[in-house]
Amino acid sequence: MAKRSKSGRCVHCLQNVEYLTRDHIFPFAWYPDNTPENLQRWTIPSCKKCNEQYGRLEEDLLLRLGLCIDPEDAKSSGITDKVLRSIDPDYANDRREKRIRERKREKIKQEIVKWEAIPPIGLHPNFGVESNVYYPEYPSIPISADKLERLCHKIVRGITYFVDQTFIENDFEIQFFTVDDKAAQPILKKYQQFLEIYERPGIKVVRAITSDNPDAGFYAIEIWGRLKMYAVVKPKELSS
Repeated sequence: MAKRSKSGRCVHCLQNVEYLTRDHIFPFAWYPDNTPENLQRWTIPSCKKCNEQYGRLEEDLLLRLGLCIDPEDAKSSGITDKVLRSIDPDYANDRREKRIRERKREKIKQEIVKWEAIPPIGLHPNFGVESNVYYPEYPSIPISADKLERLCHKIVRGITYFVDQTFIENDFEIQFFTVDDKAAQPILKKYQQFLEIYERPGIKVVRAITSDNPDAGFYAIEIWGRLKMYAVVKPKELSS
């Protein structure tokens, strides 16, 4: 968590607070090792509570996602090694940290599910298999759908503020979708003339904002070239 700044509104909860922190839209630890040191990393104003809550969420997701990606892929360079070190007791600074790392490692080992064959549907993000690798079985790690949705919401709110300096207000909602690339293509094609692309090492955000409703839009998020999430921001429907 970065240093505190002046008072104002939190991008996440929209509350006015006395002291704001600077929250990373794309978690700092998620940047690959080949990220230039002088690269500007996207940050947004956040209250301490939201910043800490997202920090815990991102730590849990990094552990699970980082164990499922290709360690040789340049888009996620160093991520898997970083995750493995975080649960290796030999890298602990003291006994307390050693016990924490041991508990994390045992917890994730106990949660691993092994498949004889990968189910054709029902798995997300389902990174698939490497074509040149033999798999006697297919281990998988459970990932909270709610946490993925919250991460998606955070990135959507963050990019909106970073680019437009505006908040997604309470009269708008963010709808999260887990569709495959093929299903998303018609939407991307429909809004092709409105597409804007924002990239940093490890993350790519494509959004489409139409001129008739600049507060609404479609967002396609890609992390490490593997995790893909989609979202639509639209006005909330009024109840009758």
